[in-house]
Amino acid sequence: MAATRRKRPTKPSKPYPSFPLTAHNNGQWCKKIRGSVRFFGVWDDPQGALDSYLRVAADLHAGREPQANVAGHGLTVKDACNHFLTHQLQKVEASEISARWFEDCRRVLGDFARCLRPQRLVGDLAPDDFLRYRQRLVTRGLAGRTGLGVHALNRAMTRDEHR
Repeated sequence: MAATRRKRPTKPSKPYPSFPLTAHNNGQWCKKIRGSVRFFGVWDDPQGALDSYLRVAADLHAGREPQANVAGHGLTVKDACNHFLTHQLQKVEASEISARWFEDCRRVLGDFARCLRPQRLVGDLAPDDFLRYRQRLVTRGLAGRTGLGVHALNRAMTRDEHR
């Protein structure tokens, strides 16, 4: 009785040329990130694998282990920014700060939240996230065109309640 060999399924090609994942022999889509192969889903569901990759890509490429960012299970960056802005608006109404200062705070916090992802949990933030945002201000500024100078950078980074 001859032993029968099981035929291995043929690896699929990428759904489109710029697809960031590679078909692995184990039947999953993968990507090598910072020296480690990471798996994101089965061959039969390339869109699901891509969605899974995109959810954690920023953390993995930055060298952080992604955390489960489930809404309702912690304070998000967006919630923290909105809470701070509500407090600042109360200060405007009490004439403790100017409307212009409030507007500057709103612009900086909006840019900050977009940079770090609004639904990200505050507890997942690390010092490197703040350094990355500072570097973004230096190179791109708030409008995304030109970087901020020393004075404008210090002003953007120190928006707080003390004024």
